Amino acid sequence: MKKALMYRVSYLVEIEEGEAGDRELRRNMGNIMWERLPKEGIALDKTHTADWQSTTELLLEPLTMNCGKCARCRGWTTDREKPDPVAGLCNGATVNGELLCDECLPAGHRWAF
Repeated sequence: MKKALMYRVSYLVEIEEGEAGDRELRRNMGNIMWERLPKEGIALDKTHTADWQSTTELLLEPLTMNCGKCARCRGWTTDREKPDPVAGLCNGATVNGELLCDECLPAGHRWAF
């Protein structure tokens, strides 16, 4: 019996506050993303091909969602120790009141990379 591996790839685009509600801008960006998707599957080796499955859009809202920018590197992350982590963002955690991504967390922290 075959098993299926699903690799998720996320792209992040930062937009200005006022642009978040601009449907035309978001539609245009979505169209450009669709145009850039490979027309065929990605050949991994002689017998395996990765085929496109889905595309989603999520507007990140740090005030209402478990996400934010790392206090050190400013990369987007989600606190894996709090409820409802955002799938697709790198793992992170809050240390001494600062949200840190997996690369900026102290060595030995369970979510450190």
